[in-house]
Amino acid sequence: MHNPRQHGYLFRLASKVLKYFLLGLFGLGIACLLSVVLGAFPLVEILISLLGRWLVRVTVIVVCLMATAVVIESIR
Repeated sequence: MHNPRQHGYLFRLASKVLKYFLLGLFGLGIACLLSVVLGAFPLVEILISLLGRWLVRVTVIVVCLMATAVVIESIR
């Protein structure tokens, strides 16, 4: 059986961060899709312009956090 405490704190934290990041990304995709379907093209443009730069930065941070957790777990 798999023990939930088997992984370290950093790996569990990185997994939760990745989970909520992907849920937020999914929600943003749904909001953009609904805005396009309902004809609110300016809203999509505003969302993309406001969140575009931050989304790239947060993605890089989450990927680095996951990579660090994987390296730490493989060393352990």
